[in-house]
Amino acid sequence: MAPSYYLGIDVGGSHITLDLVDATTFEMLPESTVREHLDTHANPAAILGVFEHAIRACAAKTGAAAVKGVGLAIPGPFTYEEGVCRITPFQNKYEQMFGVNFRQFLCNALDSADKPVVFNNDAACFALGEYFRGGARGFARPVVVTLGTGFGASFLKAGRPQTHGDDVPQDGELWHVPYKTGIADDFFSTRWLVAEWKRLTGQTVAGGKEIAHAALAGDPRAQQVYRTFGENLAEFVAPWLTKFGADAFVIGGNLARDWDLYVPALEAGLATRLPSAIAVKPCELGEQAPIYGAALALTLVAPAAVTAGPLPAGFQGLDALVAQVAAQRQVLLDGPASAPWKPLVAALDRALRAAGKKAVWYDVNAACKDGGFDPDNLANIRADAQADLCVVAGCGAARVPWPSAAKIQV
Repeated sequence: MAPSYYLGIDVGGSHITLDLVDATTFEMLPESTVREHLDTHANPAAILGVFEHAIRACAAKTGAAAVKGVGLAIPGPFTYEEGVCRITPFQNKYEQMFGVNFRQFLCNALDSADKPVVFNNDAACFALGEYFRGGARGFARPVVVTLGTGFGASFLKAGRPQTHGDDVPQDGELWHVPYKTGIADDFFSTRWLVAEWKRLTGQTVAGGKEIAHAALAGDPRAQQVYRTFGENLAEFVAPWLTKFGADAFVIGGNLARDWDLYVPALEAGLATRLPSAIAVKPCELGEQAPIYGAALALTLVAPAAVTAGPLPAGFQGLDALVAQVAAQRQVLLDGPASAPWKPLVAALDRALRAAGKKAVWYDVNAACKDGGFDPDNLANIRADAQADLCVVAGCGAARVPWPSAAKIQV
């Protein structure tokens, strides 16, 4: 039997990295790496085009027919189940991507609508990779964190990220949990080290490397910065480790390289706060972890759950609808909630592509909040002036404030 592969993608702040993972052995295919620069401030069509080009280039290493699906480790906010971006225009990245349906665009990259495109939080993918192949392997309930420019975390039970329940924080993440005068992300990231160093010394540094070098050279102030970091981390995570019944605390990210500077203080703090001993371990896979995790996440879903499927038998008017949409540059495609939105969007997209038009699709449900549409979120759905065609689809799409758009009813 010919080998088959999962394609994993790690979405970083300035680039995306792709690799092929053997679907049987879960070994990474040698020389399958593709790395593409990504300008997160670009327009949606340009950003999606980078993804599509990179997927095609990576799949070409074996031939697209051998690739079973695509998994992406991507930062939020994101509606991962639907593949829809929820990053607002005010977060200094992906400013034009709110509401964009990544899945609908990228499902074309393997030339088969039946192959799944699965999205997961980047920290969860990192944890999955470490669970199956790295530092979290062999543990039943590890908590895996990444410490660097931000504070990522994932709670794993039997190899699955836990995002709901009384024993985990909201969304299974820790960055947003209140701590001291702010939130955890303020204290367990490089910027806290930089700010604390400036408070103690009056010196401004670009990042943690300078402070680490000073600590290793014997500077007591730098050593104290890292000790405090470890003590704070123990104080913050201990209640969550206890509540979750964690049997391992696994640390990755850029700050893992400074292990000896803060982990002794962390371990000492956990020893006094936890009811039983816990393994504190470094991650082992580094940058490969989220790629492995993104690929492995494809094994946790049924393809039918994340692919559009065919239109219902007897659905009428597709050709006329294609003609109406194709004649426009911006469309608000509205209709009843009962309409077969996923297969309809997929069918329209295929027909439009066949006619030479690549549409950027937006999901109006990204604007929902507390059971209704939030006016600010409706305004956050912004048309791409450089795209062939922009379409907002879903019940309520006509409420999106695009004054130049054609309003078409399903």
